[in-house]
Amino acid sequence: MQKADARPGGYVATGGHGGIIGRMGHPGTPQFSFKTVKQHTYTSAVNLSQLPKEVQGSRIQGSTAGTIAVPIKDSAGNLLSTAIPKVTIVKHARYLPEDTSGDASREVDILARIEKNLRDAPLAGFIAEGSAPFGSMSNAVDAALKRATFSGMPVVNVSRGNAAGFVDKSRHPLAIPGSNLTATKARLLLMACLMKFGSLPSAADPAHPTQVEIDAVKAKLGQYQEVFDTH
Repeated sequence: MQKADARPGGYVATGGHGGIIGRMGHPGTPQFSFKTVKQHTYTSAVNLSQLPKEVQGSRIQGSTAGTIAVPIKDSAGNLLSTAIPKVTIVKHARYLPEDTSGDASREVDILARIEKNLRDAPLAGFIAEGSAPFGSMSNAVDAALKRATFSGMPVVNVSRGNAAGFVDKSRHPLAIPGSNLTATKARLLLMACLMKFGSLPSAADPAHPTQVEIDAVKAKLGQYQEVFDTH
């Protein structure tokens, strides 16, 4: 559900279904939406009972990003408050008062957040809320978010507003397409995934990853994608 108006009962269902039963055709494979097939609560792959006691996070070590063990649960199986990941929502906007060429100022914000995450938040990621329905961002923001990916921070692409379509997987090969989730829902799911799978493998030079490093990131993203496809 999503708030639509500041009055009692002012809520609407979120997420587009594509038609009476589901959706066929571009983009992607057919999807059957009008039946509860998503995993949730006790069937979820990322509920508290499914989380490990610790995962590997990313932390700056010298001039490069390394790994650090991040405890997730205490000896009694309770979630540790220190385990909660830092997931930032980045919003796309074509018209900016300070720079009409794109999202240059936003790129600076992302790069600063990456640096701070590597110091203070070993489990971190980004939600890229782009144009509807495919979650597209500007080239400048995409470049900055790609650097985040190779610094160990997964990026989820969703569309802005009340998502009325499904994000096309082929448009975001180094990110996680967030289906028809809103940015806030995708943020919570990414936080849960980070506590289950840990951070992505970091590249020695996030601006110029090798093919081996790219393949390693894609393999890890597959674990995240499976959750986003089924929850």
